[in-house]
Amino acid sequence: MAAQHPVLFFPGTLCDERIFLPLWKSLSIAQRRYVPLQWAATKDDMLALSKDRVLPNEKVHLVGYSMGGYIAALFASMVPQQIASITLIGYSPLGLSADEIAKRKQIVTMLRKGQFKTDNHAYLSRFVHPSRMNDESVIGVVKAMANDLGKNTLLNHTQATTPREDTTAMLAKINAPVTFIAAQQDNIAPLNDIQRSAKQIPHATLHELENTGHMIPLEQTAQLATIIDKQVSD
Repeated sequence: MAAQHPVLFFPGTLCDERIFLPLWKSLSIAQRRYVPLQWAATKDDMLALSKDRVLPNEKVHLVGYSMGGYIAALFASMVPQQIASITLIGYSPLGLSADEIAKRKQIVTMLRKGQFKTDNHAYLSRFVHPSRMNDESVIGVVKAMANDLGKNTLLNHTQATTPREDTTAMLAKINAPVTFIAAQQDNIAPLNDIQRSAKQIPHATLHELENTGHMIPLEQTAQLATIIDKQVSD
């Protein structure tokens, strides 16, 4: 059965609609809405874009990927009475590790100096499972988004959402199902951290996917679609 409540999709860093296109083709959703975080320069911009896509007193399902999971969690805490469910893909509510923050600071410095290329192999290999590095349906989409959105988008997204506060307590207070979808080989959102958060959140469910890196919507589309369809079916 298709979802009756609208479903809002929040993309990750340096991502646009293309991160979700294969997924959308596999879902049974009557009312799909997309929050264009690629347009935002600040965290406030991201939350304003989120608010613009929800009517007063309307209940919605939230599906957030990576950075979009962070924004979805913040938005849910602003309007908890309007949340039907929250699905968080490749997102750890514990925030960013010290190592990840250090890497992001380095990237910001390099971006400002014009020394960073968004399509370099070392950068991309942090996000994509080794088995998919030559798969154009995955790596091709990641490169295309990076090239089209450009360095300024990466700079804006990185600065706007680094560091990130722990949203575990926020999510625990929301009276709605919370579904975590994590990759066992994720270099960005560690599985152990997501497991720790899930244990502290009532009504939370955790799905652990194999053979995928951080780009779960592109790498394990079918599995993801099955989980989301079940979560958002009213």
